[in-house]
Amino acid sequence: MRLSVARLLEGFRQLKHRLSAKVAVAIIGVAAAVLIVAGCLSLWLLVSAQMATIAALHQLQAETAALKIQHFVDDLESHLRWLIAPSWASTTEEDRRVDALRTLRALPPVSTLRLLDPQGREQLRVSRLGPDIAGTGTDLSRTDAYVTARQQGRHIGPIYFQEGSEPYVTIHVGGVSPRQGSVVADVNLKLIWDIVTALRIGEAGRAFLVDAQGHLISHPDISLVLRQTDVSSLPYVRAALEKLPTGSGDAVLVAGRDLAGRDILSASTTPLALGWTVITELPRAEALAPVYTSVRLWLIVLACGLAAAVLCGILIARNMIRPIETLTTGAIRIGSGDLDHRIAISGSNEFAQLGERFNEMAQHLQAERATLEEKVNMRTLELARANQAKSRFLASASHDLRQPLHALSLFVDELRSQPTEARRLRLNDNLAEAVDRLNGMFDAILDTSKIEAGAIRPSLSHFRLAPLLDNLRGMFVSAAEAKGLRLEIDGSVAWVESDRLLLQRILQNLVSNAIRYTDAGLVCVACTEADGQLTIAVCDTGPGIPAALQSDIFGEFFRAPTPGQSGERGLGLGLFIVESFARLLDHPLGMRSQPGHGSRFEIRVPIVPEMPPLPRN
Repeated sequence: MRLSVARLLEGFRQLKHRLSAKVAVAIIGVAAAVLIVAGCLSLWLLVSAQMATIAALHQLQAETAALKIQHFVDDLESHLRWLIAPSWASTTEEDRRVDALRTLRALPPVSTLRLLDPQGREQLRVSRLGPDIAGTGTDLSRTDAYVTARQQGRHIGPIYFQEGSEPYVTIHVGGVSPRQGSVVADVNLKLIWDIVTALRIGEAGRAFLVDAQGHLISHPDISLVLRQTDVSSLPYVRAALEKLPTGSGDAVLVAGRDLAGRDILSASTTPLALGWTVITELPRAEALAPVYTSVRLWLIVLACGLAAAVLCGILIARNMIRPIETLTTGAIRIGSGDLDHRIAISGSNEFAQLGERFNEMAQHLQAERATLEEKVNMRTLELARANQAKSRFLASASHDLRQPLHALSLFVDELRSQPTEARRLRLNDNLAEAVDRLNGMFDAILDTSKIEAGAIRPSLSHFRLAPLLDNLRGMFVSAAEAKGLRLEIDGSVAWVESDRLLLQRILQNLVSNAIRYTDAGLVCVACTEADGQLTIAVCDTGPGIPAALQSDIFGEFFRAPTPGQSGERGLGLGLFIVESFARLLDHPLGMRSQPGHGSRFEIRVPIVPEMPPLPRN
């Protein structure tokens, strides 16, 4: 026996160092942790759901009782208001007495009725408990109850106990017209007992009604009411009374002990406009019985789950080691460069799939190695093509730059040889025009380099668009007139949100292109507002752009062929800069064109509220 135990301990010490043992322990531990966490979470959710169900039940029962009590009081008030509906002067004393007796018979809870004239003096008293009295003349006009009833239509007094036993409340109903009288009714609240005892909350739950001071108004045990029991010392009753001033009708479960010492869960609500509180209670054991049953079931499931986890952990660990060793050997061979080696694992489990992935990786590496030289050659060819494109651009740019430079040198030589002032002025204008062309080309090249380097960051602000449009008019009116074109720029009073400089560059390039490629007719800038956006459109009557080229016009160095077009051609960067700036500003850019009918470019800018003027100081 000792030898067997020693062998078992030695085998266990060897087992814990093996991978299979570690995997088995890990699987069992994870499974146990998952089962425990899931069970605890399920229990927590169950308790929360059960408590929510109990709270909803309490809420429903309490609100039902509150509505019935409110209906009871409203029914009393409607009968009392019928009693004083006629004006006081239109009824005789006998009519009022007959109506009062009729009302008293119709309302069993009412023990005494007192009719007051419009001046607040008692003129008639009818009672179940004593003789009828007429013309007492008691002045109640200065009491708070009378004043409140006259102003608000109704006053409900505090609970009191007549002859030391039964609970009563005084309801004072005032007329809506100065010609109507008032009625004061003493109401026995013992009849509310039927409403409260009718509530069913579980098997042993119950409900009761208390006033603002915590005295029982109604309770299934009527003897507690007749003894004027004060339950305000109970914690859950005190919590309900402290909630009373807020007028909240939401049921919140409160744990505590009832008058009999039972552990209970309680909730409360407040009937409308009465100041009384309906309190419900349910024994804690009954409320949580489903939870206790679930705990027992969970313990059974946990034990079964742990046993299954132990068995599965051992089996999985044993079956896991062999394919792992095969994968390890294959990975070492592939990693050492033997890309022809393939890993063979039988079955269709995850290890077999992993072996297939290794095989696919080796095959992919072989293909990559075979095509690497081809990719290098293709990349070299792409770089050569890119260098050729740059070379063509530099050649084109140098040619376009050389023309104004050559013109500058000719103008300077001619300026030196011209004696007349008029001739010199004209040459000065030509010099200025050539310099402007050079500046425009350099600006385009500089903007393009900044865009490609990502060095442009928009600076958004709110500004009036009108000054920017005025600048456009001043910049291009001479160029348009020189070509015989009519330049029309609409005014706009809108304030927009954009980068002032970038938006101005966009419009400058669009108007410059329109003038450059239009030989006759009109170039216009129009502004329209819609849906919080200002659409700025640049239109021309030029040759238009063929549909096949419209997808390429915003490309870098693109210049559309324009047979017969007069004037200078640009570097093919203007619309590229326009599209790049519009994308940086997040301003939608659109274009419509038809050959022979001109082109229309438009950009939409957000409209913002007008900014107030700054103080002069």
